[in-house]
Amino acid sequence: MRDPDATIVTAHGRLDRAALARAQSSYDTTALLSAVEELDRIVGRARGQDGLRDILMRLHGMAHAVINGAGLSVSTSQGSLPELAFDATAEILQTISTLQRWVELIQPLGSLQPRD
Repeated sequence: MRDPDATIVTAHGRLDRAALARAQSSYDTTALLSAVEELDRIVGRARGQDGLRDILMRLHGMAHAVINGAGLSVSTSQGSLPELAFDATAEILQTISTLQRWVELIQPLGSLQPRD
């Protein structure tokens, strides 16, 4: 049998009362707004000129030519295949690091789920 005092009904659902008290004393909701701003920057960089999208397209063209023997579709003045692969990997790893930080930011909100 569940303790009725263990939860609280809010405008956004039933929450674990103790977890809510912890969140109210320590959770910084403005960090979520910072994540939104970071997302906008990441998406802008990824889609911008020489962003991750362009890097991946150039990488595909290089790999397609080298691996599949396709005609050259990418200028050879844009660096070597391994250099471009390194650049793509670095950008992706940086994005993964940011996403992992966001997971850690959001997880405490999941702990508000009542324990039935």
